[in-house]
Amino acid sequence: MVFSRYVVATAVSALALGSAACVAPTDVAEMSPLVGTEWELRQIQMNDGQLLTAQPPQNYTAEFSDDGEVFVQADCNRAIGQYTVEDDNRLSITMGPTTLAACPEGSIGTEFLEALNNSALYFFQGDDLFIDMQFDSGTIQFSGTPTPPLVGTVWQMQQIQMADDTLIVADSPENYTVELMDDGELLVQADCNQGRGSYTLGPDRRLDVGEIATTRMACPEGSVDNEFVQALSSSDLYFFQDGDLFIDLRFGSGTMQMSAQ
Repeated sequence: MVFSRYVVATAVSALALGSAACVAPTDVAEMSPLVGTEWELRQIQMNDGQLLTAQPPQNYTAEFSDDGEVFVQADCNRAIGQYTVEDDNRLSITMGPTTLAACPEGSIGTEFLEALNNSALYFFQGDDLFIDMQFDSGTIQFSGTPTPPLVGTVWQMQQIQMADDTLIVADSPENYTVELMDDGELLVQADCNQGRGSYTLGPDRRLDVGEIATTRMACPEGSVDNEFVQALSSSDLYFFQDGDLFIDLRFGSGTMQMSAQ
C-alpha cells in the first residue's frame, strides 16, 4: 500500500524551512556507496532478542544524499538528518526535526528513528545494507531499490491525490509526462498539449516550478490536462518511494505520484 503524504505536507514544509537552522550541513568527501539507492527497512534485530519488522517496508526508508543529508520516511512521518562516513565504515547519523503525525497502531516509526540516531558501522551483504548500532545494541537491515535521477528522467503521472480526497487518475498515463532538464528547463506532455517552463531545486528537496506555457488544443472529454499542469505548477517538495517520484503540492493541498517511463 502506498502511503499518502499529503496529510503532513504543511508540517514537512515547515521542517524543510527550519532544518538548515537546526543542523549544520556536512559535506561527504567522496561519494559513499550508501548514495543513489532508496533503502527500505526490512527489520531491526535488537541484541536483547527483540525483532522489529517493517510493515510495509516501503513506508520505512532512508536515502543518503551526496552532500551529507539523509531523508527518512518513518511510517507516516518524515524527517531530515545529517550523516558522516569514515574510511573504516563508521557511520554517524544525527536526525533533525520530524513531522508529528499520529501513525497507526503497530507502527515502529519511533523505534526506526531512534535506531538511525544510534548508527555506528555499516556493511553490505549481497544487495542488502546493514547498520550496526552503538554499544552493540542491535542491527538494522535494509534492502535497496535504485532511485532514478530526478533530472533527466521522463516521469509519467500515476495519480494526483488531493487533500479533499479527490483522486485524479489519467485514462492514458503515458500521455502525461514531465522531464526536468539539467539546464533548468522543464518539458511537459499534458494529454494532447505540450508545454515547457523552468524549475529550481532548493535545499531539503524543495522543487519550485515556474509558469508553464502550453499549447491550447481541446483535448478529448475526460482529459485531466489542466489538473496535471496546475499540480506541477504547485510543486513544493519531492521524495521517492519504492522507485516512484512523489511531489507534495503547496499548502498541503495534495500529492502527485509519478513513475519513471
